[in-house]
Amino acid sequence: MIRLPAKTAVSGLLITLLMLAACAGPQAQPTATRVAVVDPTVTLVPIVTTAAATGTAMTAAPTGVPVTTTPTPMPTATATPTPTATATIPPTPCPPGEVRTGTFPSALTGESHYRIYLPPCYGQDGRVYPTLYLFGGNAQDDSAWDDYGMDETAEKAIRSGAIPPLLMVMADGGWIANSTSGGPRSYEGHIMDNLIPFIERTYCAWAHPAGRAVGGLSRGGYWSLQIAFRHPDQFVSVGGHSAALIDSHAKPEVNPQYTALSQDLGDLRIYLDMGVDDYLLPNTLQLHEDMAAQGIPHTWVLNEGAHEDSYWPQHLAEYLRWYSEPWSLDRDSYPSGNCIPAG
Repeated sequence: MIRLPAKTAVSGLLITLLMLAACAGPQAQPTATRVAVVDPTVTLVPIVTTAAATGTAMTAAPTGVPVTTTPTPMPTATATPTPTATATIPPTPCPPGEVRTGTFPSALTGESHYRIYLPPCYGQDGRVYPTLYLFGGNAQDDSAWDDYGMDETAEKAIRSGAIPPLLMVMADGGWIANSTSGGPRSYEGHIMDNLIPFIERTYCAWAHPAGRAVGGLSRGGYWSLQIAFRHPDQFVSVGGHSAALIDSHAKPEVNPQYTALSQDLGDLRIYLDMGVDDYLLPNTLQLHEDMAAQGIPHTWVLNEGAHEDSYWPQHLAEYLRWYSEPWSLDRDSYPSGNCIPAG
């Protein structure tokens, strides 16, 4: 028997064991287990995930410092009160104004034609309207001012609030306007004694001098001045537009070139206008100068143009503004009348 030294014995023993293991055959291998090694010098900080909808603010903290999350309160939604729906009834719009035609009885002519402009909402408030009487030229009838567009001009001005609602009566002239010069048995009497009383009985017309105005063009301008100068206490205003002051049969007691100076016209408002190229300018210009010399208040306007159809339509708005100046825009300021809306 051979004795081996201690180291040699140990080595021999290992060799023997290895040989025995090899002879035993393959063995099952142990399963490896992964072990997390934590460095004790590192502090693990949990990650706080904050959803935007929660209103929680994310706070970054330095290493080693505990993290405290403070929820940020979301603004409280304040309910806006919904206004209670109130049924509002819109005002009934005024029907548009209109022009009507008719006839009136006359002791001088038997019957005569007229046209009348009725403003928007005519008669609905039970109050009367100021009234403008308009005359045409010697070759014209009651359609003259209507054809020039006086009603459309008035409608626009009334709707815009530039002038108050008013009536406009457009009278036919006919033979009595063209073959008489003045006085009770002339066109003067025809208007004063027949047309005006008829209108004030039939329509919501303000039957007072403060509510009446009269105007005319050419031959109608002669008549408007002739009537108003002889009855200045019956009208607030008179206009002579290209007035034909050429009636050689008119005597001084009826001729406006004389009555303008001889009559006490009181507070009658007077408007004279004419085109610079109007062949009838001399007599009207003379009337203006005579009135100015006597200190009789009046408005004198010399425009471009001649005595022709293109002249008067250009100045309709000016005429209406001037005629309407004495009349209030406030309907409540007018007297009440027995006015029934025209059917």
